[in-house]
Amino acid sequence: MSTGQVQRRDFRHELRNTRCWDQQTQAIFDAQGEALEDCVLQNREELIALCELIERLELRSYLEIGAWTGALTRCLDTLFHFDAIAVCDDGWAGVRGLELRLPPRATLFRGDSGSPAFDAWRASLGHVDLVFIDANHAFHAVSKDFAINRRHPHRMLAFHDITGANRYTTGVRRFWQGIDAGVRHEILRPHHEIGLEHSVMGIGLWAAHPPEATGWSPARGTSTPWEDSPTRGEVR
Repeated sequence: MSTGQVQRRDFRHELRNTRCWDQQTQAIFDAQGEALEDCVLQNREELIALCELIERLELRSYLEIGAWTGALTRCLDTLFHFDAIAVCDDGWAGVRGLELRLPPRATLFRGDSGSPAFDAWRASLGHVDLVFIDANHAFHAVSKDFAINRRHPHRMLAFHDITGANRYTTGVRRFWQGIDAGVRHEILRPHHEIGLEHSVMGIGLWAAHPPEATGWSPARGTSTPWEDSPTRGEVR
């Protein structure tokens, strides 16, 4: 390694014992219409790419909207030990017989992410580097999550299931494809654990301005994490 070159972490190795959406999860989803499991409900390859982005952009605070059992929240906080961590969840996992488990220091809002009460709670958090939105996947709900959270201080907003590959996620795809403001980046990776060479989930990242404008400057000779499949709209 040359002098001054940053050594990046091997997240594939660090996540080797973390269970993500696999064949078992897919079978439960196909049978029940819901992934009734306490595991990280993400494509492993996309999770690895997300972790690489968090590291590269030095994102130090995290809000997850729609945490299910909290598996993703716990996973990311174990890896990054965020300076601040918060969760909004409506408790649906509990209704379905699963437990929401969060890091002890996480701040929790129980309720609707589209409500005035959430808006006030979100304001109380102040600046959050990364807001990960994975709650109600209906178009109107995702649009409202975006409208609320873009008003509050942040570096970027993330949206899960942007491929809209099943009937439950088409609203996210419609929302994502319709954004005409800011800068977007898509994390789309093969879902090998269910035998696919393409993505049926996808993570979309949105920022009002390119990452460089939010205080991040890539090291010389490194690629930006937005070079995989960036799409740009008018910055408003």
